[in-house]
Amino acid sequence: MNKFVFNDYFHEPQKKIAKRMIFKGDNVIAFVLNIAKGEMLPGHTHLETTLLLQVMDGNAIVITDGKETPLQVGELMQIDGQESMQVKNTGEGVLRLFVTISPMGTEAFAKDADV
Repeated sequence: MNKFVFNDYFHEPQKKIAKRMIFKGDNVIAFVLNIAKGEMLPGHTHLETTLLLQVMDGNAIVITDGKETPLQVGELMQIDGQESMQVKNTGEGVLRLFVTISPMGTEAFAKDADV
C-alpha cells in the first residue's frame, strides 16, 4: 500500500510543461502534468495503451483525432492510445492533469520531464 499527496506533484512549469511521476508499476504509470497558462501538450499517440485524464485544477480542451472536447475540474476522459491527442490549457492559471497509462507502453513515458 502506498499513499500519495497530489500537491507534492504540482509544480510551476519553468518552461511549458512539468511532468511529475507519481507511480510506476508493471502494468500502469501515474503522473501529474502541469501545463502553463496558454500552452499546449503537442499532438502524439500512446500506441496500444489506455489513458485516463482527470482535471485537478484549471480548464482544458482535449483534441482527439481532430475533435475538441472541453474538460474541467472533476471530469475524467478516457483516450485510446491509438488516438492522436493534444491538450490545450484554456484556463487562467496552470492546468493540472492526473494521468494514468495502462499498460505502461515505452519506458520513455515513465520519467519526469520539463519541456
